[in-house]
Amino acid sequence: MEYKIRKSISSQIKETYAIEGEEAFENIEIDCAEGINTVSFSDIAIEAFNSIDYTIMKDYPHSLSVKKSIIDFWRNYTNVNLNYDNIVLCDGSITALFLINKLFIENEDKVLGLAPQFPEYKMDVMMCGGTFKSYKLNPEYKYKFIAEEFIDLISSDLKLIYIDNPNNPTGQIIPLDKIEKILKVALDKNIVVIVDEAYGDYMETNNSAITLIPRYENLIVAKTFSKAYGLAGLRGGYIIQNENLTKAIKNINTPYEMTSVTRAVASKVINDYDFLVEMRETNKKMKNQLIKNYKNLSISENGDTVSIMMVTHKNKNIDLAKEFSKFKIGVVACDSFECLDKNSIRFRLPSPKYLPKLIEAFDIIDNLE
Repeated sequence: MEYKIRKSISSQIKETYAIEGEEAFENIEIDCAEGINTVSFSDIAIEAFNSIDYTIMKDYPHSLSVKKSIIDFWRNYTNVNLNYDNIVLCDGSITALFLINKLFIENEDKVLGLAPQFPEYKMDVMMCGGTFKSYKLNPEYKYKFIAEEFIDLISSDLKLIYIDNPNNPTGQIIPLDKIEKILKVALDKNIVVIVDEAYGDYMETNNSAITLIPRYENLIVAKTFSKAYGLAGLRGGYIIQNENLTKAIKNINTPYEMTSVTRAVASKVINDYDFLVEMRETNKKMKNQLIKNYKNLSISENGDTVSIMMVTHKNKNIDLAKEFSKFKIGVVACDSFECLDKNSIRFRLPSPKYLPKLIEAFDIIDNLE
């Protein structure tokens, strides 16, 4: 049978670093690959999960407790006043991004983003029939994002702008004032800006673009509980946006996104602010010991509290993920990211107990020519 699949989908070959199946981890002792939190875990999350009344699973998820907790969190720690109509619940932030694309992207619509950045988003734009234009981060400047250069690429024919902050895979934090400059230019040209804060809880809360929601109707912020909060297995995320965008997105999503169990746990763990502060400090201490002036390895521009960073070897023929695997350390090969190759990896911090072995591996790999 010849399936009448949309040409924008059948013509693409999806590249992803996501792993399905446990066999990929068989020879790995230290997981520095998947974007999860293995550094620490919130006690409140454990208590919340253990206290769940399992009879809630017989009903569709109706509870608004997680929305209330989201509102409380942003009011308590940034003085931003949100309401229920600013929030759309999703099964993780990746589902949020796909939902946003479904709302906006039609054939030949143009989207501006970065390279490198989260590759699944660009691929989904193309699957929806859109085209993706990339601002390429310069390796000579350690892939640092320069807002003025990015703004020069913003044209009136764009439908969306996509920025991940912190950036995946470099782990760099884009200052909020730079995000706001982009929003102002985009608003004048009637362009919606998506800020993907999947790793956003690893940066200071007042750097979140959510603080700009009351002032910019062209802003959408995607958040997740999968990264810093360590709840990847529960698949919980949410969108913060203007109320009018929420009305539109309700036409294409269901009212039952995010399971009852996820809502119950997330509603409690989101307010564990002390956990976030302690985790960021732990990350900072680990990075201070890992990052130094290597001979052949270079570290991308990155935020010292962020769990990920990009490592590149000078020799483009070296398969850096393979070299780390020899030490039974799992990392993400960056050849699925635009403008990167096998000599770059995304490295995610593991438990601090593995730090001595990591330092040893970095030093040995750095001596490879």
